[in-house]
Amino acid sequence: MPNAPRRQSTAALLVALAGAACAGIGDCGSRPRARDEMIRIPGGSFAMGSEDRDANENERPAHVVKVATFRLDKTEVTVADYAACVAAGTCGEPEAYRQERGDFHSFCNWRHPEGRQDHPINCVDFAQATAFCAWAGKRLPSEEEWEYAARGGAEGRKYPWGNAEPDPSRLNACGGECPPNLIAQRFFGVAPMYPANDAWPETAPVGSFPAGASKQGVMDLAGNVWEWTATPYGTYDGRSHEDKRVLRGGSWGGGDPRTERASNRFRLEANARGQFLGFRCAR
Repeated sequence: MPNAPRRQSTAALLVALAGAACAGIGDCGSRPRARDEMIRIPGGSFAMGSEDRDANENERPAHVVKVATFRLDKTEVTVADYAACVAAGTCGEPEAYRQERGDFHSFCNWRHPEGRQDHPINCVDFAQATAFCAWAGKRLPSEEEWEYAARGGAEGRKYPWGNAEPDPSRLNACGGECPPNLIAQRFFGVAPMYPANDAWPETAPVGSFPAGASKQGVMDLAGNVWEWTATPYGTYDGRSHEDKRVLRGGSWGGGDPRTERASNRFRLEANARGQFLGFRCAR
């Protein structure tokens, strides 16, 4: 059991983080804070999934899906955003930074010594993401909504910004700066997605890559952190289902450009928490 000074230190940190999130708007109360920018995504139909040669089997078959108009957070939920929910007593604390090489906690943004209040919250599980969105008067997006927004609706973009291959101006993935950082933390190095440096060896402040915005202006739908969706995992043909949830969008540690495609699917158990996992909300 932690001693009293440690408890006081944690409480002080939560107050400081929540205060930063609520600055200038008064008490956070039970609803969210200063940055609550959402983008309207007009409804329509689109071809979900992919038949391209670089598509995974779980992206097939491509099929037409109709999506109603909805709103999607412009950016991923930040450390400061999440801290306000913790301070309100609704959200549980995510996994926290711990300086221990070879342990994923060394990449967690919660209680990171750099602050990182404008970075995406990571190291959160599905229940924590769901709880935050409910507290904010929102919900997690469905997998269909997420892909629809990332593909520009019926435009069918390969990546949120279009069809050009990923580069360090469009997203925070594993660039030239990433492998040395992973190796220094005693993780396996990966081949970088692009040799140039994208300036962020781990997560980046949300909205740092405007050239990678979607058709409607949603930011970071590729890279930074994988995003939880509300959708249970199953193959599109209905033959296989798993007790997992779908995540979308790739992450800062991705070295394969195929993971950043708008149709790419990833799934994990709902209780998974890791350095690459975050979320955004919808309404």
